[in-house]
Amino acid sequence: MGATVKLTEKNVINLWFAEDTPVRQYKIKMNPKLWEMCQQISQDFKAPSGKQSPEKYRKSDKVAFAKLVLAGLAQTEERQDKEMLELTY
Repeated sequence: MGATVKLTEKNVINLWFAEDTPVRQYKIKMNPKLWEMCQQISQDFKAPSGKQSPEKYRKSDKVAFAKLVLAGLAQTEERQDKEMLELTY
């Protein structure tokens, strides 16, 4: 089993919304950037269905959350790549 999860909507949903287990804790430990982004997005996330509690989220709410997380990670990675290029020149 790989410790680093592939960045897919399903994996983000499984990491963030799954029951807390030792395996989940290990995945969190091995994917700190993903976990940090999930925490950041969760602070301001408003479920499209209007549900207030993550336990009551619909699948579409969880997918919307995962898409925001993946977009945030992509944006962060883009910014880091740009900074590295600027340092190179």
